[in-house]
Amino acid sequence: MTRFIILCCLYYQAISHGFDPRIITAQVFVESSFRPAVVNAGCYGLGQVNYKVWCKALNLDRARMLEVNYNLDKAMDILTIYYRQTGDVWRALHRYNCGYKYHSRYIEKVKKAMRKLYVGASCQL
Repeated sequence: MTRFIILCCLYYQAISHGFDPRIITAQVFVESSFRPAVVNAGCYGLGQVNYKVWCKALNLDRARMLEVNYNLDKAMDILTIYYRQTGDVWRALHRYNCGYKYHSRYIEKVKKAMRKLYVGASCQL
């Protein structure tokens, strides 16, 4: 699958779920470097969805976890849950990556990726 198609799916899912596609693009870059088939410690695909944690809550289909659009849709469902809890996209991203741990450099990584991918982009969104 070409990066163009991945980015089209990514933008579609971000907008469909009400998120800024630039932030989500940076998040996916940090999570998987745009590699749709990556599997790491039980986390699958572009969004590195943790199957074990979310399989029941989101009724995940393990056979589809590496499908680009499916994976991104489920990743955005997870982010939406955290966004509703926090009311802030950056805090939601922190929880997406770290759960309820207090400290992480994840947000710094996402903001750095955002600046790299979108030269001059504001990370204060």
